[in-house]
Formats: sequence, C-alpha cells, structure tokens
Amino acid sequence: MESLDVAIEDLGNLKRKMTVTVPQDKVKETYNKVYKSLKNKVNINGFRKGKVPQSFLEKRFQKVMRDEAIETLIPEYFDKALKKENLKPAVRPQFGDLEIDKKKPLVFSATFEIYPEFERPEYDQFTLEKKEVEITDDEIKDQRQRHLDGAAAYEEKDGAAEIGDQLQIEFVGKVDDEVIAETSSQFYELGSKQFLPEFETALTGMKPGEEKDFDLTFPSDYNEEKLQDKTAAFHVKVKKVQLKKETEINEEFFKRYGDRVKSEDDFDTLIKDEVKFSKENEIKRDQRNSVRERLNELLEFEVPEQLLQEEINIRVGQEKRKNEKDERSDDEIKKAVEEDAIKDLRFSIFVQKILDEEELKPDEREVYQRFEINCSMMGIRPEELMQQDYGRQIYQQIFGIVAEETVLDFLIDNILEK
Repeated sequence: MESLDVAIEDLGNLKRKMTVTVPQDKVKETYNKVYKSLKNKVNINGFRKGKVPQSFLEKRFQKVMRDEAIETLIPEYFDKALKKENLKPAVRPQFGDLEIDKKKPLVFSATFEIYPEFERPEYDQFTLEKKEVEITDDEIKDQRQRHLDGAAAYEEKDGAAEIGDQLQIEFVGKVDDEVIAETSSQFYELGSKQFLPEFETALTGMKPGEEKDFDLTFPSDYNEEKLQDKTAAFHVKVKKVQLKKETEINEEFFKRYGDRVKSEDDFDTLIKDEVKFSKENEIKRDQRNSVRERLNELLEFEVPEQLLQEEINIRVGQEKRKNEKDERSDDEIKKAVEEDAIKDLRFSIFVQKILDEEELKPDEREVYQRFEINCSMMGIRPEELMQQDYGRQIYQQIFGIVAEETVLDFLIDNILEK
C-alpha cells in the first residue's frame, strides 16, 4: 500500500488544515502522462506530430502542464489523505500551496471544516405513547361522502346559490389597490369551507350573472403573513350555479376504481382502509414531531460555521422574498433565523450519522413517487424535470425529507420497544 505523508492541524471550531506530501516520483509520473496526452495534440514547426521532446513541451506549455498535473494529483491525494485520517469535510475545502515542480515532491494544503463528533441520545430520553388506530362511524361516513361528492354530476339551475351548490365564479381582490387574488373562472362548492367564511357568506344567495362587491378582513393567523389583519375589497361575479345530483352506487360507479372495487362491500372496505391509513399517518406524524422536538432539546453540538452562514443566508433570502415590505435589516433577519437554522443543521447532521451508523437507506420508490406527484402538479414529465438543475434540486429535497422520515421512524420503533 502506498505510504502517504499527511499532517493535520486543528484550527479550532471544527476547522482543520491538512498538509499532504505527494511523492516526487508520482509528480514526475503525472507530468509524463500529461506529456504523452499533449504531444499528439499540438503542432509545432520543426517537429513531426507526436515527436516533440518533453523538455520542449514543458517549457512551451509550462502553465498547461502544471495545471493539468495539479488537477490530476490534488483530488486523488486529497481523497487518499481524507480516507487515511478518517475525515469527512462538511464544506468545500480551500486549497493552498499549489506550487509544483516535477523534480520535487508536491506539498499542498487544504483547509476545511469537519462534522462534529457527538454521542447519540439514549432511547430512554424520549417519551412516546403507543397508540392504536381508532376509527369512528362519522369518519367512515365523511370519507364515504367525499368519494360520492367526487363522482357527483351537476345540473345548472337558475335559482339562488345554496350550501352544496357548485358555482362557477370570477373575482378580483385588492388591498390598497394592489391585486392580491384574481381569477376569470373557478369552480367552488358552497359549504366546502375552502374560502374564508365572509367569502362564502357573500356567495350564498347569488344568482347566475349577478355581481357583488364586498370587503373581507383576513384573520391574524392567515397563512400569508403579508395579508394578516388586512382588509381586501372583492368584486365577484357568479357565472353559473349548479345543483349537485345524488350519486348512485352502481356498476358504473364501481368502474371508477378498476379492479379494486367490484361491489358495495369492496367499496366499504376501500373506505375503511383509507380512513385507517389516514389515521396511521396522523399518529406517525405526531410521533415524528414529538421525537423531532425532543431532539431539538437534546442535540447541543457545535455546527460548522460555514454551513451555518450558508444556511442563514438562504433563510434571509427566503424571508425577504416572502415579505417584500419587510423593513428589517439583513443583520436583524439573520438574528431572527439563526436559532432555527442551528436546530435544523444539527438535526440534518444527526440524521446523516444515524443513516451511516445503522446503514439505513431511504426508500427510492417513495422518493420517486413523491417526485412524480410534484411533476404532475407542475404539468411536466419526471424525466424532463430531472434534466434541469431545478428538477434535480427538487428531487434532492424530497430525498432529504424521506431520509429524515426514515431516521425518525427508526428511532420511533426503538423508543416504543424500550
């Protein structure tokens, strides 16, 4: 096995400087390889192609040969040095001392931050209650009705809109003359509560062709922060009012479900399975949140400074895009997001540690299925989106989410067994 001279300097705060010495014979060997590659590519007056002396090429193309030798040797020996010292950089390294001479060993340095070493919390430091799925008749009834509503047919009516009717509407909403919502055609079922109560109240009783102006005040906990407690002026027009017809459960209805449903008993089984699956996911989601919150309390290790600053800068940008009227300075926003950034970085580092130590692997099928759903919502085929940097970023984000869930589920299983 090739011996390798590596020196490590601890610069503090997870920062390391690694100095690597590449033997002179390896430097010379690399120069020779560069020469063999280059001599057949250049045409120099006075020499036949491929017959240019190496010493001549080294003088004529000194920078080219130097750069190619460095680009070959640095990655190779940096990787070998990391494996020898069992180090894993957390950030891109900064290389230095990149002077090379084929008559001497190559000595280069690399400065980088490493991931912290820390002890995993013991399972008895977590408290989880094992829950069994309980399904109520009302939940079965509601899920059944959702299927029936999804298959419902509609017929137009001339009368006033009532709860349960489907409306085709166009509207525009403004806050201080700035348009915050607008559509020329949207179908909406009265009573579905997807709109705020004031909007549903305004629509109730309207007839086809009727228009109305009304004000709506967004609640203080509205999901769009910039609209919280703001009053908007809306103008709405009802294009159609449609009466929902009762769905018949028959052979034609069963065809919606393919081979899964051939009878009403099959339909009832499907409903129960869906409710059970939903309740199981709800329990799992609560357990994951509980474990994650406890980890935020237990994980206290130092995080790499460069990683932290990169994460904070990303969050500052997100905050500014979310609220363009935010009057805080960048420094004020940085202070506001720093605590959560540290918690999330600690969790990400912890997740990778568990994946490595327990040899866990996220389910690639689950990742791809979620990626397909995102593609479907965007109206683009998965293979097309994967050809774009943006698409690959989405895939990696989904992979990271599934990886976190994989680790949390592993912890949950072990906590419940303790």
